[in-house]
Amino acid sequence: MPKTKESPGSLLLEFIDKYDLNCNRLSKEIKCSQTALRLISLDKSRITTSIAVRLAKYFSTKPEFWLLAQMDYDLAKATANKSLEKALKGISKAVKSR
Repeated sequence: MPKTKESPGSLLLEFIDKYDLNCNRLSKEIKCSQTALRLISLDKSRITTSIAVRLAKYFSTKPEFWLLAQMDYDLAKATANKSLEKALKGISKAVKSR
């Protein structure tokens, strides 16, 4: 995967560190599962819209900040996927009909 895209999990960990938190305390503050936050921080789960809205409220950001980070990361992973690259070579472009 390209090294230019920071994972949403590492981004979350930066915020946790910046605000001197841990996953347990943050989960209580934003009223969500501690397991969900831990899995996100380990890049084993995605940031959902519900989590993005909660993080945005707590950290005074926008939900789009978190969702775009997730989308950028997902796209970077997809473009680095050799199976997908091979499949894309066999897909032609749509042609408009009159």
